[in-house]
Parts: sequence; C-alpha cells; structure tokens
Amino acid sequence: MSGVFSRLVGQDAVEKELIAAARAARGDSTHSGPSAETGIMTHAWLITGPPGSGRSVAALCFAAALQCLADGTPGCGECRACSTT
Repeated sequence: MSGVFSRLVGQDAVEKELIAAARAARGDSTHSGPSAETGIMTHAWLITGPPGSGRSVAALCFAAALQCLADGTPGCGECRACSTT
C-alpha cells in the first residue's frame, strides 16, 4: 500500500483496522469493516504492544489518516495533512 501506511511493515491486519476506523471517522460507511459497520468511530484508541512492535509508527499513521484531506482511502501520504502529521 502506498501512502502513510507504507511505513507499517508486516502489519496488514493493523493497517486494515486503522483504515476502517479512519473511514468511519469520515462517515464513510460504504466500506465494510468492524468500525465502518456502525458508521461512527470510538472516542479513543489504545495502541499496545511490546517494545519495537511499531506502536509509535502505527499511531502516527493513524493520526495522519484521520487528518487526511484526500478523497478515497484515508492516508494518501501526499496532502499537507498527511505530510505534516
């Protein structure tokens, strides 16, 4: 995947979950996924894991996707919001 989530190496399940949550935050319920089914996003996310597991990278990718201004999949990696997060 291109965009901000390209920094998540070997974390396909995490990537899919975070993208679904970012879509839900946009109100995009046209895509399937656990978060998109209700059409809303929870008020907080707790990202856990052992040292070196990529928690910080996942959190930054998620933050960028939530701020992304591009149409389509959140976290384009090209808009100002993605590049400054």
